[in-house]
Amino acid sequence: MPLRPARLSPRGTSLIEAMAALVVFSVGILGVMQMNVLASQQNNLARAQTAASRIARDVADSFERLPFNHPMLNKPTGLLDTDPAFGDMTNTDGLVKLQDAIIPVAGVRPILGAADAIFSSEGQSNFYQVAWRARQIPDPDRGNQVDQIRVLIMVRFPTPGGGMRQVNTWAIKTDPKVVVADPQTSLEF
Repeated sequence: MPLRPARLSPRGTSLIEAMAALVVFSVGILGVMQMNVLASQQNNLARAQTAASRIARDVADSFERLPFNHPMLNKPTGLLDTDPAFGDMTNTDGLVKLQDAIIPVAGVRPILGAADAIFSSEGQSNFYQVAWRARQIPDPDRGNQVDQIRVLIMVRFPTPGGGMRQVNTWAIKTDPKVVVADPQTSLEF
C-alpha cells in the first residue's frame, strides 16, 4: 500500500508556524520602533538648529541698530575672516560671548533683548552657546579707511549623538559717515 502524503489539518496552524509568525512580526515591530526613535532624534535636532538660526538672525538684526564704533563690534582680533579659526568658538582671539554682551555697559543695555529671550527660553541658558567675532575691513578705494565690519555670528548646541553642531551667520555693518560722505556713493547706490 502506497504511503499517502500528509494532509494539512483544516483545523488551524501548528505551534511552530505560530512562533515563526511571531518572530517575523517582532522583527518588523522592532524596526518600526527604531525608526520612530531616529525620527524623534532628528526632529529634536532640527528644532534646535532652527532655534539656533533664529538666535543668530536676531543677533545680526541687533547689530544693525548698534553704532558702527560700538565696543561689541570692535574687539580686536588677529584672525582673518578667511581663516578657518575665525569660525572656531574655542579660539578666544576677538571672541565676544552673548552672556558678556548682555551685561549693561555704562548704564546702557545693548539691543540684544530678543536674542537673550530666545537664548533663555529654548531650554537651559547653557544649551546654546552664542558668540561672534568681528573684523574691520579697510577699503583700498577710500585710502584704506575702514568702512565696514564683517561679523561672524556663531551659535553652538549639543546634538543627540553627544557632539556639538554650530550655526554660522554673517552680518556686515557699514559706517554711514564714510559711505555718505564719499562722492562715489551715488554710483554705488
